[in-house]
Amino acid sequence: MWFIRFIILLLFFIPPISLAKNKIIYFEPKITELSGAIAILTVPGPPNYLSIKDGDEAETGAYLVLKKPVDVKLVSKVQMSNDEPESNISIIQLVLENDKDWKKMENGNHVHISGTLFHAMWAHHHTRVLLDAKKIQVTSKEKIVNNKVFLHEVYSKF
Repeated sequence: MWFIRFIILLLFFIPPISLAKNKIIYFEPKITELSGAIAILTVPGPPNYLSIKDGDEAETGAYLVLKKPVDVKLVSKVQMSNDEPESNISIIQLVLENDKDWKKMENGNHVHISGTLFHAMWAHHHTRVLLDAKKIQVTSKEKIVNNKVFLHEVYSKF
């Protein structure tokens, strides 16, 4: 069931593949700025990371869904942990450090985020590339009602 919802979210937020080259961004230690829509997803966790229905723990996380895929490259002459180049990244798991940032994570919110990218290392990392978010600005709020998107004004300034 979770997998079907995940695919539907991806299809809704990701446009068809274009012929243009992807934007190139870089892994840590370089600070990266990205914009996209927030998706809150629940995926299977321990012990098997396969099925919540069959007894795996549920892991809920925030993900940034990009409008266009990006390619992630290594910073020249810098090898951090297990970073390796990745292509066609369209969804990135977010690493949030405080409750203030979690309050900004609502399905459909459009955000501008800066932070550092790193490659997935553990089973709790559910995308190939993750973003350690340092600054998050909500640019618009959306509500999805009956597959229609309604924009709401953002009242606070970041």
